[in-house]
Amino acid sequence: MLLTTLDSWRAQPGPRFVLSEAGAVWAPDDDAALAVADDVFAEGQVVAVTLDPAPGPVPGRGVIDRTTAARVRYARRGPDGRHVALLDRPATAEALDLLPHPEGGWYRETWRSGVTFAPDGYPGERASATAIYFLLPPGEESMWHVVRSAEVWLWHRGGPLTLYLGGDGDRPAETQEAITLGADVADGQVPQAVVPAGVWQAAHPSGDEEALVSCVVSPGFDFTDFQALP
Repeated sequence: MLLTTLDSWRAQPGPRFVLSEAGAVWAPDDDAALAVADDVFAEGQVVAVTLDPAPGPVPGRGVIDRTTAARVRYARRGPDGRHVALLDRPATAEALDLLPHPEGGWYRETWRSGVTFAPDGYPGERASATAIYFLLPPGEESMWHVVRSAEVWLWHRGGPLTLYLGGDGDRPAETQEAITLGADVADGQVPQAVVPAGVWQAAHPSGDEEALVSCVVSPGFDFTDFQALP
């Protein structure tokens, strides 16, 4: 399979994909692809492209035909920055151009306030607020993590989503608060929920449907303010 960055893959939209211009590399299988991605791509979204028919002798340089791309998967980086999985992008993520989030799920930042300030207790300036789309397909979860800022979850569509709050200790508390976001307010579901600053949180779809939400963070999100449970 061919490994390159998403930016490089999109930069050559025609049928000819020039390998030398893309910094592309080859890998024989998924495990090798993850290791190669760690070694070669220090930053950026990595995609793994399966060609059909597969090239015989793997061309180190030259041109491939993009129309032979039978499958494009997206590499997920874990919270430590290492690549952990190659994922097919769900239809909703494709429609909204969402990318794998290190905590799990799929996301895209949709807004970052142009107003910045230096909040007390933060290691630098932050935007006053930020917003993302966040999609959790069935079987995926938002792992336990904590953000320095307050966060508002806003449910949009799909099935209900269960959000857990685990307190503000060094680790999530054994007794947790569970909030169900969704459309059925008569059954106790709510369309939005607030995670206070510095409180552990995790989430997963409540059933077998994906859940699409937005997350608004203030002061604005920065990955230096994010900590996942080891």
